[in-house]
Amino acid sequence: MDLTVALIENPPSNGESNGADDDGMIDRNSKRAKFMATYRHQNFSMPDSLVFYIAKNPKTAELYLKMVKTCKYFFVKNPILVIDKQLCYYDSQFTIMRIPYDMNKTTFKVWIAHSLFVFPEYSITAETKDQNIVTSIIPKLYRCDAFSLSLFKQVISYHDLPLLTSSAEMIYFDQVVIKHEDGSNVDVQKIVEIASNATYIDISHPTITSKTMEELLKIPNFPTLRAFNIKNVPEVFDIEAFYIHMKKNKTTNFGLFFDESISDEYVKRIDEITDEIIATEEFDYKPAFFGFRGLDDQRRMKLDDICFSENF
Repeated sequence: MDLTVALIENPPSNGESNGADDDGMIDRNSKRAKFMATYRHQNFSMPDSLVFYIAKNPKTAELYLKMVKTCKYFFVKNPILVIDKQLCYYDSQFTIMRIPYDMNKTTFKVWIAHSLFVFPEYSITAETKDQNIVTSIIPKLYRCDAFSLSLFKQVISYHDLPLLTSSAEMIYFDQVVIKHEDGSNVDVQKIVEIASNATYIDISHPTITSKTMEELLKIPNFPTLRAFNIKNVPEVFDIEAFYIHMKKNKTTNFGLFFDESISDEYVKRIDEITDEIIATEEFDYKPAFFGFRGLDDQRRMKLDDICFSENF
């Protein structure tokens, strides 16, 4: 029996699932009624308090699924819907492996154990309507262990960021804005710091200051990233601090794509670093790929060839 959906047809009005105090109000033909009909008090070999703690604190989604398949007690005490396949939001609806899924009808907490993709429709009306879709499902989340987290055009609270990103290995934020409670934007280094398990981070509109590179270098997991791509990088980004780090870097594949508004002087410095990379015959570090105005196709292709051969 699929215990993750067994009780959905007739959820209890108080939000709890104990199955003992329904006062005959359950539809006896419902899946929930059939499920609860064989639920009995269990006599475990361990103290009840310990079993209750285990039921309330499963370490992994895989372990939780094994527990609820072994004994209904664990599901009744802690009913969770485990989604162990790709959960996608597109065209104003959620789907699981392309099968429509109505998140509004979910009465239990949701454990995302595979991947989460959120891509609102491209119309202006839909973008406005759906820009908070991630925030709207936060109250339903028990945990988000998505190894791949891809979000497009979302506004997210900094308070919710750990729940979403702390377990993700791959993070792709396209036009995603993370905000503090006071409405200010969260700096990119804060995202990297919280995403401690990430190996790949791609952010299209990061909030960057003159201290960003300095702060990134203080984060223990930053040097362990396999890939770090940021787009629309402003001139305030400390290119000299990055250059020093690049010449020491042997792990991370960097891609920096600069905003069109950077000054001619700033472009000149990136030009110099680019020419140095192109002229180097052997590397004892991982060269970064730079995208910036004024980079001609010939040098772009050379830089691409170098970074591809050195980084992969």
